[in-house]
Amino acid sequence: MLAELEIIPIGTQHASISAQLAEVAKLIDKSGLDYRVGPMGTVVEGDWDRLMTLAKQCHQAMLASCSRVMTTIRIDDRKDKPGTGRITQKVQSLEAKVGKPLRK
Repeated sequence: MLAELEIIPIGTQHASISAQLAEVAKLIDKSGLDYRVGPMGTVVEGDWDRLMTLAKQCHQAMLASCSRVMTTIRIDDRKDKPGTGRITQKVQSLEAKVGKPLRK
């Protein structure tokens, strides 16, 4: 299963939120789950329980540093593709159809 996490602190005094997001990134890295950081969210691969536990930890960590947080979770779950490795297989499949490597 893949989950894309987007965690946004609301009501901060700063235009840049990278310092607050760094704390979330540390939690994701420490989880031991495979992940890819993007410019507007992070995709994490794992089972339902571990992903939801991680999402809750990230949300609560952000909430500890600001008064309001908006967390968006998008899930891609397939019965016909169990196991791990989908985080890279999806990109490889698209690149194969395009016929060349894409920017990452």
